[in-house]
Amino acid sequence: MAEESDGTVLLAGAANLAIAIAKVVAGLLSGSTALLAEAAHSVADTLNQAFLLTALRRSRKPADARHPFGYGMERYFWSLLAAVGILVLGAGFSIAEGVRAVFDPEPIAALAMIYSVLALSFLFEGTSWLRAITQVRREAREHGVPFLTHLKNAEPAVKTVAFEDSAALIGL
Repeated sequence: MAEESDGTVLLAGAANLAIAIAKVVAGLLSGSTALLAEAAHSVADTLNQAFLLTALRRSRKPADARHPFGYGMERYFWSLLAAVGILVLGAGFSIAEGVRAVFDPEPIAALAMIYSVLALSFLFEGTSWLRAITQVRREAREHGVPFLTHLKNAEPAVKTVAFEDSAALIGL
């Protein structure tokens, strides 16, 4: 199960990185500052996946003299950092771009490129979301509990991926 969680977080990170690259390329080609701001947001999402991967890896360290009960609780600390990063950076980029767009609007150009980036983003986020939801469903079946009950108690990193990707898909 540990390797599966690592794989879920790595897939989410790869998806966010691919989305960031697509947004940077489209932003540079179209001159859209909104796409470039969105690219920065996707880079922040990618860094958040690094926090989640750190959470998984550090929580597996064995107990030692300094931590006689082990490092399992670190997964909550690193997951909290990822959640705060998602909230602060996501909101920060959105607010900054919204204010900029109100005071300095730019005409919508390169719609085909923008829709292509949206389609790619949906594909990448959807793949990551499907992996996270599939993992949570399988674990719920294995534990004999309802999906939502297990989701509430699931591994914080996988739960974060599932919720982050759900929000991203709704936004798309």
